Amino acid sequence: MTCFRNPALRSRKDNYRLKSFAMPNFCIRSIGSLARFVLLICFFGTLFNSGFASEGFEHPVSVVEADIYVGQKKLVMRLKCFAEDLELLQGVEPYEETGKYDNQELLDGTQDHAKYLAEKIVILDAEGVQIVGEVTEVIGFEIPEEGISSGQLMNYTMGYVIEYTYDSAPEFITVNQQMVADGALLPSELKILMKQAGSDAPFIHMMKPNMPETFQFDWDKAPLKSDASQEDWDAWFEEQREKNLGIESYSSVYSFLYITRREVRQEVLIPIASLGTFMEIEGADDGFLSIEEQDALKPKIEALFGNGNPVVVDGKQVGPKFDRIDFYGLDLRDFAMQASRRKVSMASGRVGVIMSYPSDGRPEKVQVSWDVFNEVVRSVDVIIFALDDVKRTQFSKFLPSNTFDWSNDRVEVAEPIEPVQANFDLPAWQSFPWLSVLLLTGAAIAFVSARIRAWLRLKKLRETELDVDELSELDPGGQRYLVAGAMTTLGVVLIPFVSFDLYSPGARTPSVVTENADEIFATVHHNLFRAFDFTEEEQVYDALAKSVDGRLLHDLYLQLNDSLRIQEQGGAVSQIESVDLIEGMRTAEQESFSATEPGFVYRCKWNLVGTIEHWGHIHERTNRYDATFDVQAVDGHWKVTAMNLEDTPQGVVKTRVRKF
Repeated sequence: MTCFRNPALRSRKDNYRLKSFAMPNFCIRSIGSLARFVLLICFFGTLFNSGFASEGFEHPVSVVEADIYVGQKKLVMRLKCFAEDLELLQGVEPYEETGKYDNQELLDGTQDHAKYLAEKIVILDAEGVQIVGEVTEVIGFEIPEEGISSGQLMNYTMGYVIEYTYDSAPEFITVNQQMVADGALLPSELKILMKQAGSDAPFIHMMKPNMPETFQFDWDKAPLKSDASQEDWDAWFEEQREKNLGIESYSSVYSFLYITRREVRQEVLIPIASLGTFMEIEGADDGFLSIEEQDALKPKIEALFGNGNPVVVDGKQVGPKFDRIDFYGLDLRDFAMQASRRKVSMASGRVGVIMSYPSDGRPEKVQVSWDVFNEVVRSVDVIIFALDDVKRTQFSKFLPSNTFDWSNDRVEVAEPIEPVQANFDLPAWQSFPWLSVLLLTGAAIAFVSARIRAWLRLKKLRETELDVDELSELDPGGQRYLVAGAMTTLGVVLIPFVSFDLYSPGARTPSVVTENADEIFATVHHNLFRAFDFTEEEQVYDALAKSVDGRLLHDLYLQLNDSLRIQEQGGAVSQIESVDLIEGMRTAEQESFSATEPGFVYRCKWNLVGTIEHWGHIHERTNRYDATFDVQAVDGHWKVTAMNLEDTPQGVVKTRVRKF
């Protein structure tokens, strides 16, 4: 496969624009840089032809050409540069008396420049570790006998060959040039022509100092030739795009804007090298950021994006909540995955920032601006996912406005959830009038007490002779008869009004449940997950209450919500795509673990498909669950009153890339 940098994974529109070039995998940005280089040379060539060269005009920029050939065990870099670099970068100066350079100093400078280039053009592997090269050839320039006058070094070139060896075929090579000339009008530039072994289609890129560039290689398939058909190139670009999950460049800044039914979310992917142009990054003396240095950098990142890039939701400017700030190396293409914490390379590492913007409900109007620009980050590719629509745009330092406006023109109302009616007549004996029973029991006690009092009085009369006054002191129990009568009357009156249901295990499940248990449970189970179609937590709770007993509502909400979390995504909650019952049956009644209402116990297995999206690609996970439910008639509706969920491992995640 031909050598490519991720920007080569471009749109088909760009592919067709590039078809007229001899090397079909040039990227538009590289061609622009090359064009600027050619114009610059032409400009200075015009100046020299106009006579400025004879007046001592000095070429103000150092341009080095690097022809890099990448094999599976060795990288060979052939460099070509103007001899004027000896003055710009090695400090060689002409004598004031003669206006000419010392020949021996030029020869020595040519040798010294080989070491300078080997040191300043840094080659890094996938881990960001420098691969040390060896200068194998120095191609000097012929110095005329009369010497070279000041301003004429531009007419001579030097060549160098530097070789780098490694143990295995590299998937990534990062190039970072650090050629900085003191007092130069313009920074030194390195024009790279990168070619993978077996391919005649190179990649060209113009590099400025300390702006590293990463190149990626595929060794599994034969490289495409420059005369390959457009269909072959289209298929190749699409294959690489899928492989790299839609991220086209390792050195570009991306913004992914999500406008969903629940939130507004912005995800920014920025190279650490580019981030360093906005803030001072302390440490990293060895070219790496340690975990401690990454943590120290996070407040600066929050300040950068928290103070810039204003977001307005429904007419109200909203500050970001920083959900995640992760640091990535080249080995991790899937930025949605929770990155393991380890040191990362300053040259090839990237930072992923996820910011959410809360709203009172579903967003209706959203306005997003971008104002984080400097001389290095001049443009930002923006991909917008607004509900089901996908758009692509670009923010640029040179545009008069960098604001994206969106309005929701759709009227979407989630269908209400209807509770499942429990339509059956309970046997009359199942209603227990607890208050009436208490009153009648009290009446009976009062009546018996009165009768005992009357019997004691009669016995006393027979055993003793009492006068009338003493006899009147004996209580005949008349008051207790009155109390018993009143309690009996009240107990009878309250029988139909104050009661609770009391069921015997043998008769608590009506026959209609036995016949329709599968249908009843399928509807209740479907409604459980339909509740998560609503956007606000209060709405979810209200919808769940249609199918869940209030005593269980909070616990079941947490259980279901937890089943939707994808741990590899930092515990983010996925969007439900489908819920499919695989198998289920009503179990024996004695297995019930909640027998206070008429109902049944149901054991089932189901598949839940959930998706979560970050960075333009979708993770889809299918989990199979096994659980036992108590479904009972509560207030005239079938509801879940208890659930025992088995410990089910998370399923395999499938990843697909959005088309943008």
